[in-house]
Amino acid sequence: MTHFIAECTDNIREQADLPGLFAKVNEALAATGIFPIGGIRSRAHWLDTWQMADGKHDYAFVHMTLKIGAGRSLESREAVGEMLFA
Repeated sequence: MTHFIAECTDNIREQADLPGLFAKVNEALAATGIFPIGGIRSRAHWLDTWQMADGKHDYAFVHMTLKIGAGRSLESREAVGEMLFA
């Protein structure tokens, strides 16, 4: 399985178009032919408890992770990562 995970501070919930992003990511992952379409997953984790180092809450962040199941070559994994995160 392939999981695309977005961790986001809740203060950007209204501005973030994660459904649109997930549709594009899922389409791109499926187009590689590396992953079965039924195994591609995208999801968000909204963070309601977080703190920046300076203690201000007018900042935000998004942390994206792509998890790829075993059995894919290093070259395939690198190519997919470069495609998505370029």
